[in-house]
Amino acid sequence: MPIAALITLAVALAYFIVTTTADLYPFNNTREATAEEKRAELLVNVPILAAPIVLLVLGWTLSLPVLAVIGGAIELIAAIGGLLLWWMPYLAGVTMPWATAGAGLTWDDLHQRTYAHTVIVLPRIGDRPRPNLEHMILHALFIVAGVLTIIAATTL
Repeated sequence: MPIAALITLAVALAYFIVTTTADLYPFNNTREATAEEKRAELLVNVPILAAPIVLLVLGWTLSLPVLAVIGGAIELIAAIGGLLLWWMPYLAGVTMPWATAGAGLTWDDLHQRTYAHTVIVLPRIGDRPRPNLEHMILHALFIVAGVLTIIAATTL
């Protein structure tokens, strides 16, 4: 089980990096993100998403399952943050206060410029921004990776 968790964590991290930096339009729309937005996204999130990998490997190597549990918890917290960021505006019309921190624009503006023209499979709810497929896959990867990592901790 630790191998499955490790692979899933690595896939989630790689998926995040690729979809943040590579133009895969219409799956994503990085061409509309500024270099500063991409850099900020990577600087904030790559260390957070790499930490569970390091913690799982350390927990495995040192026979300290608590490290893997902490890694899994970090991955699940990242998932919760993503779910709040994307699903609260869609389902409840509520934008997280940190959604565009320091960007000088609203979540609606950022979503309209960057995400609204990507692949979206969800039905409209009024004029609320909808999660795109790219992020739905990312959040699923985070959840699966976090759960597998916590399960893997029981086998260390």
